[in-house]
Amino acid sequence: MIKFHSLNQSYRKVINSIAFYPSLIAIIFLIFALITLFFEYLEPVKQFELRFSFVLVDSVENARTILSILIGSIISLTVFSFSMVMVVLNTASMNLSPRLVPGLISKKSHQLVLGFYLGSIIYSTIILINIDDVSSNNTILDIPALGILFSLLQGLASLVCFVYFIHSISQTIQVDSVLNSLFSKTKCEMNALAELHQNQDEVSSSTLEKWHELQSNTSGYYKGVKAKQLCSILAREELSLYVCVKQGYFTVKGYPFLRCNKPIKNDTQLVEEILSCFIFYVEEYISDHYSYGMTQISEIAVKAMSPGINDPGSAVKAIDMLSLLLIKRMELKDISISSMQKNVNCRLFFHEISINELLHDNFTPIRHYARGDAFVMENILEAFKNMLFFTSGKGLVSEEIYRYLYAIISDINRNIYNHYDREVLRNMLEAISRVNPEEGDKLLTYYDKQ
Repeated sequence: MIKFHSLNQSYRKVINSIAFYPSLIAIIFLIFALITLFFEYLEPVKQFELRFSFVLVDSVENARTILSILIGSIISLTVFSFSMVMVVLNTASMNLSPRLVPGLISKKSHQLVLGFYLGSIIYSTIILINIDDVSSNNTILDIPALGILFSLLQGLASLVCFVYFIHSISQTIQVDSVLNSLFSKTKCEMNALAELHQNQDEVSSSTLEKWHELQSNTSGYYKGVKAKQLCSILAREELSLYVCVKQGYFTVKGYPFLRCNKPIKNDTQLVEEILSCFIFYVEEYISDHYSYGMTQISEIAVKAMSPGINDPGSAVKAIDMLSLLLIKRMELKDISISSMQKNVNCRLFFHEISINELLHDNFTPIRHYARGDAFVMENILEAFKNMLFFTSGKGLVSEEIYRYLYAIISDINRNIYNHYDREVLRNMLEAISRVNPEEGDKLLTYYDKQ
């Protein structure tokens, strides 16, 4: 069990490492260099080289010079590109959010460019080494001319990759680009979940909470589950399982984060097999759950409100994106069912993060750091007005939104005293009251108590 978790963590570290794809590409180029040298001196290839000799190197000295220049130049590009990556990671961590770093490190396009650089260096080096093995006749038939041609093409391609890399890396550290990327990825994950929920029956959490508890045997952040493997176990044992904590929840050893429809606590081997399917690690990837994308957007807004950055415009844009994502969340059910299961009697249920939890996790930090900024607080109220319009101001979700609005108004009353600012904020509250006049009048009364 422990070895399995250790292997799983090592696998994730390797996959998400900045060196993973560059290493693979470098190995591919190494193999390509060996294949090139194998076919280089075959008679059909030599006839081809003689026919197209006008584009091939015809002397050992020129070959060595060209390859040496290519190797040195691409090494310089590689060093500069890796330095740019470190600068971007440091800038993103300081000015945006430290939780963005894993996503930036694992960005595939940057890794592919760096891998192409390393592969080109290895390829050209292998070709350069093998020039020493030819005879001293100095003819095109004695030089790996085709390999040198490929090295030249790789050098030109490296220049193109470098231009793309500079453009991409400059976009990566722009807050608007980062926010748009986070918003698109998070919405995409929510859309996929919404499609899954369309054919799903409504499940009551109160019924699932009565099931038998299963305790965690490890400590860490619950980040996911091997659904296919777990569903096969549930089908084999004719069980149903409910994960009763939200994704990202920190569990300690012995915490009851699972509930089963049958009492299997005494079956130690089965419990161990089930618990081995759950994944615990620290990093946050949007592909694991949409809530991580919302958290990263929220943290960008908080960073934007810090005195060292002081960028309320970015904070407002992040707030608007959060409101749109929360509206999308309202379309989802509170309990999800795994798409991997085939037997309807053996199900794997997940606890979806509630609107109340999302409001607390994402808006509380913003509310704390922006409570004295009338401009940002006005936009927070506008975001809540939009959410209330979507819910028509009624229902359980609306009750949670109204309850949180009282916390926002309390912060406004304690921190904003300017008459003009308060008048602007009151106008926004009046717009909110039009959604549900009864609840809106209570909010206005509470606001006017200052």
